[in-house]
Amino acid sequence: MKKISIIGSGSWALALTMVLNEKEILVKYRKSANQSKFKSKNVKFTNRFEDLNESYFVFLAIPSQSIRENLVELKTKTNFFDPIFIICSKGVEQKTNKLMSEVVLDIFPKSRIVILSGPNFSSELIAKKPSASVLSSLSKKSLLEVSKLLLPERLRIYFNDDIIGTQLGGAMKNIIAVACGFVKGKNLGENAKAAIITRGISEIVKLGINMGAKRKTFYGLSGIGDLTLTCSSLKSRNTKFGYDLAKGGKLVNLKASCVLEGVESCESVCKLGQKYEVELPLCNSVKKLLKGVNPNTVISKLLSRPLQFEN
Repeated sequence: MKKISIIGSGSWALALTMVLNEKEILVKYRKSANQSKFKSKNVKFTNRFEDLNESYFVFLAIPSQSIRENLVELKTKTNFFDPIFIICSKGVEQKTNKLMSEVVLDIFPKSRIVILSGPNFSSELIAKKPSASVLSSLSKKSLLEVSKLLLPERLRIYFNDDIIGTQLGGAMKNIIAVACGFVKGKNLGENAKAAIITRGISEIVKLGINMGAKRKTFYGLSGIGDLTLTCSSLKSRNTKFGYDLAKGGKLVNLKASCVLEGVESCESVCKLGQKYEVELPLCNSVKKLLKGVNPNTVISKLLSRPLQFEN
């Protein structure tokens, strides 16, 4: 049996463990509030990277901004032979503006990369409710190997080979979700929310295509699917953040309350827009809100942009 490890201690690590169809899973954590929720004898916990040695499958279920730090430590304390890294984190690295696959390859250049993404709240996976996700990889063999680990009655899997589009959709939807939460908190109406979601997918598609992604990816589970779910529910931490901000919550306190991938990745996504010469008015508006610009000013400037054709 090939060794499976999960790096993470939050709800995603718990959800992944519950949809994995294997006899033994090793969970690497630092501080895990979810440890007591694991009932299976197949799950073993460790706080030592050394115990992950020779893992064949490594699921990364940690905040995107901590992936590099964890992988550097993992490399110094383990001996891997071309592992498959399954990236479950959705974000863009702040210092480098790199996608998570690029970060992994910086540290483990010979590893194989699979992206797991889609419209999935971890709480519903934990509650054994059916969901669907995308596995994305340049390696068909890796896609098949990873798909066999997942319980089909819990998590319906689809494939694609567009790792750029799959990751960008997952990262940018969190930023658009902040905007949708803000709209809801300001009681601006369902029309405004629908407009934000629609123009949001437009920004994601434009940047994605310029970065080499495939248009069709964004109209699948990791694109419009993930965007719709995240923007439509206060279960999303990013949507709830935008909502609380609109209701007068203090920016500093809200940022410190939990990990918010949309907040963490917003600046980097805006920089990618500049690099690839794509205008991102929604993402840049969220960036201004995060910098403390008066919300009325941000909304006014967004609405007063020059008229243009939709596409």
